[in-house]
Amino acid sequence: VVAFCLGTSSEAFVPNKSFSRWMQTHTGNYMPVHGTSLHSNPIIRLFPSTDDSTKMISASNNKVIDFYEAWNCRDIDAAAECFVEDAFYDDKNFADPLVGKEEIRAHFRRCADAFPESFKFAVDDMAVDADQMKIGVKWHVEDEGKELPFTQGSSFYTLDKGSGLVTSGYDLVESVIKPGDASLTVLSIASKIINEPVRIFPLLSWIAYVYIVFFSDGILPGANALALERRTWEEVLNLSINFFFVSPMLNLPFSPLVHPCLEGVFNLLLSWAALFAGFLSDERSDKKNVFPMLPTVVGMQFLTSAFLLPYLVTRESEERGGENPVLKQDLSSVGNFFENKFVGPFLGVVGGFSIFWGLFERPEFGGFADRYSSFIDLLSIDRVGSSFIVDLLIFGLFQFWLIDDDLKRRGVENCDLIPLRVFAKFVPFFGLAFYLAARPDYKDEYSPVTGENV
Repeated sequence: VVAFCLGTSSEAFVPNKSFSRWMQTHTGNYMPVHGTSLHSNPIIRLFPSTDDSTKMISASNNKVIDFYEAWNCRDIDAAAECFVEDAFYDDKNFADPLVGKEEIRAHFRRCADAFPESFKFAVDDMAVDADQMKIGVKWHVEDEGKELPFTQGSSFYTLDKGSGLVTSGYDLVESVIKPGDASLTVLSIASKIINEPVRIFPLLSWIAYVYIVFFSDGILPGANALALERRTWEEVLNLSINFFFVSPMLNLPFSPLVHPCLEGVFNLLLSWAALFAGFLSDERSDKKNVFPMLPTVVGMQFLTSAFLLPYLVTRESEERGGENPVLKQDLSSVGNFFENKFVGPFLGVVGGFSIFWGLFERPEFGGFADRYSSFIDLLSIDRVGSSFIVDLLIFGLFQFWLIDDDLKRRGVENCDLIPLRVFAKFVPFFGLAFYLAARPDYKDEYSPVTGENV
């Protein structure tokens, strides 16, 4: 038997007006908002009973109604007497649940002392399962008849079948903070880590990276990012001007003089970051990631691992493959562009030339021994250069992460192309550059007859 039981008192229990209109519409009974005693109202049935005995909780013995009346009158003892001696009450505004009538009574007194007497509960909805002795209440709080912001809530009560007293209560109150989609994002990330615990490694690496590179003092040389050291920003600007060696090779007058090893490491790192553009098919209309792949690749040109690692943590795993491979038309125009076979070799040449530049160009820095020694001295005081070395290590460690899913969506089984997989995963930089040139292409359509991409 399911019933709605609600009464009003001009001094105590205050039902919502829209709720009263709903009751009139669905039951034929009119329940005025003010002026009617709670216990004078007859029981209100919404559905026919499944039991001839018609056991129901009436307004005359509904201890939940009594509880709200007593609270609104600030009769704390009467409110506590609505509970059994060993009652359990879990108010989610507080860390620990309450156990026993006396603990509940003390809690009610603390709450009453904290709020003015004009604050009263107004019930918007109430559902009663008389057979199971359970009651659900939707409510809000009013001050002098006006609803207060952020005070909507729901409560769930279980009653003792013998006495009708409350044995347990549960309160959930509206949050002042409305996280919206942010909470869904956090839950999505948490579920991914639970389902694939290996994701914890890029997560922990990202946390350590951000702290060590940007905020720590003493772990890496030089000042942290918050210090806004002028030398650091000048160094970043000079390296950016010499991006991919265009300015120094053309002898442009504004090209700054930078240590060749630092230039080599910088451009090797950026060409390695650009290789991840070959995985833009990891983001499609049917596979949306928390952090989109294209902005991640662009961000990696500026903050490298600070963008790569959270992407690896939060991306969706590839579901398509086998008899449902990804096709060319599933990719964006930018994704299709970076499927071009020239991308890997071009960036491989840039990375190889970066190594050559660091070892042999700018003769004023001397031979290999001299420039190596001066480069080590530079790294011992330079936050930017030492962070580049950290980035190279991270790229090497996580280069393998996207390979298997990339082959899967191309219709390649896990047991196929093992040499290519191994080379791409475990040969730093050049393995990835070679992979982008050697991997199978996406096809225009899939043949269900032959089971092949065509």
